Amino acid sequence: MRIRKWIPILCFMAMSGIAIGQDIHFSQADLNPLFVNPAYTGFFEGRARFSAFYRNQWATVSNPYQTLAASGEVGIMRNRYSNSGLSLGVMVTGDKAGTLGYGIAQADITLSFFKALSYDKESYLSAGVTGGYGQRGFNPQNAEMTDPSEAFDITNRTYFDVGAGIMWSDQFTDQLGIQTGIAAYHLNKPNISYLGLDDTYLEPKFNFYLNFSIATSDRLTLQPTVLLQFQQQYSEYLYGLKARLDISQRAYFKNNLFVGAFFRQMDAIVATVGLEYDNWVFGAAYDVNISDLKPASHTVGAVELGIVYYIKEKKRVKKVKSIPCPTFT
Repeated sequence: MRIRKWIPILCFMAMSGIAIGQDIHFSQADLNPLFVNPAYTGFFEGRARFSAFYRNQWATVSNPYQTLAASGEVGIMRNRYSNSGLSLGVMVTGDKAGTLGYGIAQADITLSFFKALSYDKESYLSAGVTGGYGQRGFNPQNAEMTDPSEAFDITNRTYFDVGAGIMWSDQFTDQLGIQTGIAAYHLNKPNISYLGLDDTYLEPKFNFYLNFSIATSDRLTLQPTVLLQFQQQYSEYLYGLKARLDISQRAYFKNNLFVGAFFRQMDAIVATVGLEYDNWVFGAAYDVNISDLKPASHTVGAVELGIVYYIKEKKRVKKVKSIPCPTFT
């Protein structure tokens, strides 16, 4: 292979290296915890949860990132007292950007097991695993080659990917609750080399998530949140505060309006807003870019939209206390 053929490949690999460091991420981490830690699978009040998210990043830059994600999860086994149980989830993600249409598509299955740590079922521990297949590739049609007769030998790579996580939730009092967990992805270090070599891998990524729920009154709840992500020399620090206001007019409706402000270190200031209406949650986020890309992005970071739907438990004559923690809104 002549050196001029290597030039676009090496440039492309440098670009994809940045993407690998970033990985697929969302600003509304508390709205879609399944993408943060597989241990959150099925950890909510209800029978099932379905979600979909769309993110458009750096729209003022040529061919911006377009990210789609969808998930579904359900409890498959739970004892009658909610002391323990198993949950199953499915996640599908897709991401594409650049003039070569560099894209990532992945489908994963998650499985989690939770166990109550206290008799009053206010404290829980959950562990989860995830595994699936991914594909990364690009379209070489828009590549300008020095010699038109030359072509890329490999334009797509498929791989198997595994991860695991653990989380703890505790409702200390009626006014104070906590959810925290750690997760690790790409534990098998999938090979993603486009040159057929064994020198380019998806390095393991580690997440730490912490969320407090502080009820300051009967109607207002504050939720400080921290999300830390590490992948080789890359890192992401997201922290901020969300306020949830109960706007329910009747006791049997669960309606909340929420607004939040977050800071992604050296990257963006994030504003979020949303509505929780009965079984539905609608959320939106806007990232104001403050990174070194600001001259090109003109501070336009990302627009993100999310929707979540819950299938609630059927009412029973005898009330059984449900898992108290994650509404994640």
